[in-house]
Amino acid sequence: MADMAKPKTDLSNFGASDEHKVIKYGPFGDNGEPSKSKKVTFRDPGYGRALKIRALRNIGNNEQDIGELAAQINQYVIVNPRYSFDDLDKAVSDEDKTKEVELEGKHGKKPHVLIKFPGYRAAINYSNDIRGVNGADETLDTLQSLSKEVFRQVDDPKKPIDMKFWTDNGGGIEALAKALVYFNEVMDRDGYSAVFGEAYTFLGECL
Repeated sequence: MADMAKPKTDLSNFGASDEHKVIKYGPFGDNGEPSKSKKVTFRDPGYGRALKIRALRNIGNNEQDIGELAAQINQYVIVNPRYSFDDLDKAVSDEDKTKEVELEGKHGKKPHVLIKFPGYRAAINYSNDIRGVNGADETLDTLQSLSKEVFRQVDDPKKPIDMKFWTDNGGGIEALAKALVYFNEVMDRDGYSAVFGEAYTFLGECL
């Protein structure tokens, strides 16, 4: 029996609905606007794929996986420039890999903490995990995870911070806030944070 003919794929309109934008990012200039810009192209991933990506905002048990959501937006929505977390992580400069911060602790103490950049996927998740899907305050869980994985002793960069450190010195909530600001600064150094935000908005417009 003769083989069935393979269906032909119509490529005539491929990419016809792509959206081309110029996204501004970076420090604000004298004109009050971000001083840098990047040309980007977004593509409608299809209705089913868009819903699957959107579903990562709630994966059950009051949890979300915005890091994986971002990874899929990188793969299916952002056509140009192409992003992967592996490449983005490799591009982080030595200067941006860690940051020392001074905190306003309790009883007049000013503890110093070293913050380690955890990689783009983890940084995106940390930035969203402080509030659960149902709005619950997840500050304690987030601080405990950051203390184990991200915060380090300044005089011993391999030594994690423990909860006793925060009990003795205070400043844990401020450290968490400064970590999230630092993560965003690193992720937006070349505009990724701004591009991801715009791509997420575009994805919603595809539904």
